[in-house]
Amino acid sequence: MTLTKTQIAANAGKTLFQYRVKKADRSLMGKTELLIKKSTNDKLGKKVRKGHYKGYPIYTLTLEERATCPRSCVHWLDCYGNNMRYAYRYEAGPALEAMLEVELAELQRKHSKGFLVRLHILGDFYSVSYVAKWASWLGKFPALHVYGYTANQPNASDKLERSIGQAILSLRENANGRFAVRFSGNFDDNFSANSYDDIRSKQAIGRKEAILCPEQTGQVNSCADCALCWVAQKPVIFQTH
Repeated sequence: MTLTKTQIAANAGKTLFQYRVKKADRSLMGKTELLIKKSTNDKLGKKVRKGHYKGYPIYTLTLEERATCPRSCVHWLDCYGNNMRYAYRYEAGPALEAMLEVELAELQRKHSKGFLVRLHILGDFYSVSYVAKWASWLGKFPALHVYGYTANQPNASDKLERSIGQAILSLRENANGRFAVRFSGNFDDNFSANSYDDIRSKQAIGRKEAILCPEQTGQVNSCADCALCWVAQKPVIFQTH
């Protein structure tokens, strides 16, 4: 049987678009190119418009999908990164982390009242030490606020995934709301993100125990107008895209 390009990439644990993966190396990047980019995404929005973070500019970080993700992710094969052929992904590792610290220090200087980083447009937390870096940066940079989603589960059978998931949970519980990372597909956690395709999601919405993404249903124009993903103590349900 002939494998598709997507199947080959999934088997290798890589993105379909290897030519869009960059090393975090200033000598290989443009002088003005940043890892943490200002949001230009209409769905995400450019600046928070409601809630405690109102006025915070929104930034994003994109890593390589699959290469940084646990293989247990339910979207391992049909990752929406398969449709993002033009997005740059950055290679994980110490060089990335060193550059991130420099950029976060500059964002702290520019936005001392607060800024929000959406982790990870693609990719995921790839090690316990990487999670620890974010814990360190939250301590160093008081203006930094983070939100995002992870496929790493704190109760996973895989030891590495479980360790990463537990580190994320611990940081979330001790960051005073500044590390709002939801576990994807975890119905045991109120602060989770789940797929509308799952019957449990439909049942939870029916019981008003979960929220269907307001941006996807046209109730708001963008994440910046909503803020539920980083504040709501209920699962947020997303239609598959």
